[in-house]
Amino acid sequence: MMCVCTLLSGTDEVGPSPTCAAFSSGRKVRLFHFLFEMLEDPHMAHCLSWVSAASDGIFRFSSRNKDEVAALWGQRKGNKRPMTYQKMSRALRNYGRSGEIVKVKKKLTYRFSPDTLVSLGSVERCIFCHKDIF
Repeated sequence: MMCVCTLLSGTDEVGPSPTCAAFSSGRKVRLFHFLFEMLEDPHMAHCLSWVSAASDGIFRFSSRNKDEVAALWGQRKGNKRPMTYQKMSRALRNYGRSGEIVKVKKKLTYRFSPDTLVSLGSVERCIFCHKDIF
């Protein structure tokens, strides 16, 4: 799947192109949206994957490639310093307080809350520019 803002930029870079409306609006990307996008992308299965059916909402990071996910997240956010898995996992723990993502008792495994899954499942638009994804 490709977003209009990716098609307009003509690149395969992670993140919005300068032509993307959200790029200039300063809209913050949420980590759980980013993770859901990665889970739905078959090219990213080496980094994180669904443990069972996507409808269960349980996913796991690859122990070998968890730092790659964190680095991509840092790029997507536009961080100047590299993001580490340790820093990203702190954000995941904060989601546990709000109930959007909770830690499962297995290593590197998390679960989206049912409400978060419903909202993510209905999202068929780019999280940057809110235009249709192809």
